[in-house]
Amino acid sequence: MVAPVEVRAVESRADESAFVDLPYHLYRDDARWVPPLRTVERRRWSLRHNASLRGRWVARFVARRQASVRGRIAAIVDPEFGARWRAGAGFFGCFECADDPEAAAALFGAAEAALSSRGVRHVLGPVNVTTQDEVGLLVDGFERPSTLLSPYTPPFYQRLVEAAGYGRSRDYHAYLWTPEARASPAVERVVAMGARRADVLASITVRTGDGSHWDDEVRLLHGLYNACFEGVWGFVPVTWDEFRERAESFKPFYRPELVVIAESGGAPAGFGLVLPDVNAALAGLGGRLLPFGWLRLVRRVPRLRTGRFILLGVLPALTGRGVAALIAGRMMEEGRRIGMREVELSLVLDDNRRMRRVIDAFGCPRIKTWRLYEKAL
Repeated sequence: MVAPVEVRAVESRADESAFVDLPYHLYRDDARWVPPLRTVERRRWSLRHNASLRGRWVARFVARRQASVRGRIAAIVDPEFGARWRAGAGFFGCFECADDPEAAAALFGAAEAALSSRGVRHVLGPVNVTTQDEVGLLVDGFERPSTLLSPYTPPFYQRLVEAAGYGRSRDYHAYLWTPEARASPAVERVVAMGARRADVLASITVRTGDGSHWDDEVRLLHGLYNACFEGVWGFVPVTWDEFRERAESFKPFYRPELVVIAESGGAPAGFGLVLPDVNAALAGLGGRLLPFGWLRLVRRVPRLRTGRFILLGVLPALTGRGVAALIAGRMMEEGRRIGMREVELSLVLDDNRRMRRVIDAFGCPRIKTWRLYEKAL
């Protein structure tokens, strides 16, 4: 006789450990999953270390069969998202589960009951706390390794989520750049026209990041980030504390050549950001820096030749003017110059046709798809 599933809220230290440790057990034989640092995962749930938790409501649950931990889930309410995009909306996130339909159903039931008690009438997910964190369930491209802050989930998760009554809300895609990629003639004409014409495009200058003025650059990027993505579905403004924390976490492997800033008349107009794929350095460490993981990490980071093109934004008043192509073109030049071998461009909304046209113009094929699900309560 199979033992029943018990789901309970994360309250004790044992529950906390079970919640954080579960993915390391579930994926221990899956080479495509790269274990994040355990210290980073623990801090994700600390108000002191994660400003994104402030102003949001989160409840976490763990499913067990006797002593065996079978799954986990988080229920999240982001009031700003509800006010901007869908009244009465909430999220499920951080879903991990063995191939155990009963455990999965029990987890979704607990999360939905918790959300309903907070007035939520419509659930979206997976969203791992905020829409600036990992979003979506991988539904295509399982053969590719996971990259920095890019969700990786096994194929059977799709079955578990859909069995709980969730349907497609929207898809996100990833694309692959390699040094062999070349811009289309149309993009080359945009750059040439910018050099000849006395219009908006001709007034744009493009530069790389200034590593000697870290604080000033981070402040500039924070303002650009909130301004450029204001109209993108699901976007919620990021507070300075949130942005600063994230920037500090990237600082150890930040490369100023991979930050491109467009300016118009000396004022910021847009930006692009590629982060070296630290997952390639974390592989094989098991999420631990001790006793010798830190030494291997320090040695690997300077040698990274893969990355993730995580952000490309242009101020709304300048969209459709070729500025995005100028930023992307400069980024590709810098990538070739410093010897990058592969860069994943993600996550790109399926209905963001303007950005997809820019990506297509640079000859980057689609390699992955993630799905955001939804369900009415």
